[in-house]
Amino acid sequence: GYREKDAPVESVNIMFDPRVYRGSTYSSHTRSKYLAQQQKAEREAQRRSDTERMKKENSLASSQGVVDNAPPPLPGRKDMDVQTDTYLEELTDRVPETDMQTQTDSFADRPSLPLFVPSKSGVDVETQVDVDELFDFDAEVEPILEVLVGKTLEHAMMEVLEEEELSSIREHQSAFEQERNVERAQVQRLEAEAVRRNEERRRRIDQEKDRMEREAQVMDKVAARAFAADFLSDLYEKNFGKGTEAAELIKEVENQFLPWLIESVQQRTSDRLLARSLTDSLVAAALSRRRAQYEARQEEIRAEQERIHQEEERRRMEQEVEEAAAAAAAAAAEGETGEGTDAEGAGEGAAGGAE
Repeated sequence: GYREKDAPVESVNIMFDPRVYRGSTYSSHTRSKYLAQQQKAEREAQRRSDTERMKKENSLASSQGVVDNAPPPLPGRKDMDVQTDTYLEELTDRVPETDMQTQTDSFADRPSLPLFVPSKSGVDVETQVDVDELFDFDAEVEPILEVLVGKTLEHAMMEVLEEEELSSIREHQSAFEQERNVERAQVQRLEAEAVRRNEERRRRIDQEKDRMEREAQVMDKVAARAFAADFLSDLYEKNFGKGTEAAELIKEVENQFLPWLIESVQQRTSDRLLARSLTDSLVAAALSRRRAQYEARQEEIRAEQERIHQEEERRRMEQEVEEAAAAAAAAAAEGETGEGTDAEGAGEGAAGGAE
């Protein structure tokens, strides 16, 4: 064969084979674009390899002590890098691109396939059957009718029984509702009676407590009154009955305490009357000032309303005058238009007569 038997066979993965086109066959990518991309990738790889090679050579030269001893450029000139490769290529920032178009022919509709008709196999035979040999209506319909009528009657009987059962259930339910309502009314009546008894009992207990408290208060008052009467029975005789000390005490009370008490009461009463009169005067002054302000405000409001009314009346009169003037102008314009029309009609009539 064309391949030696002892030659090693290298395995090739189709996913990484550069000869295989990748992408959708229905997309807008063409073979030329793919080739351009492939060539661009190859150039980039070559450029990277050259750059790495130059870096290695420069690093090797620097490590070996090679120094660039080129003389400086002359005045008016400058040094620049040039390509020293075997094949020169144009270095640009953007790879040139070209748009290509193509138009395919429209596809014709695929014709419909004919229906598949299998070929016959076997032998054709035939026989003759009379009308009465296979089916007798009168004989065959009787069991079917018996079944239909029986099922109908059975279903009707079941419906009647169900209706009777439902009616009896409704009667039992209504009777149960009545009994339950009666029992509920009795329970409510018993509950209301129990509540009334409890309230009456609490009211009686409260009344009894109040009566006992009043009796206790009366007894305390009676006891206190008896004790006071017993204690004060001989107090006056002991203190004011005889001796000069009682007379001096009475005299001191009448001459010093009572005049001071009367003067203090009069002073406090006069102070209260003065404060009340001052308060009344202040309230009256505030009310009069407020009334004056209110009347002034009312006058201002009435004056403003009168001014607004007069302004509206003046505007209404001006509007009526303007409307009358506009109506007069419109009437005058209509009159002039009518006169012009009459004049034109007369001129036309005269021209017709002349002809």
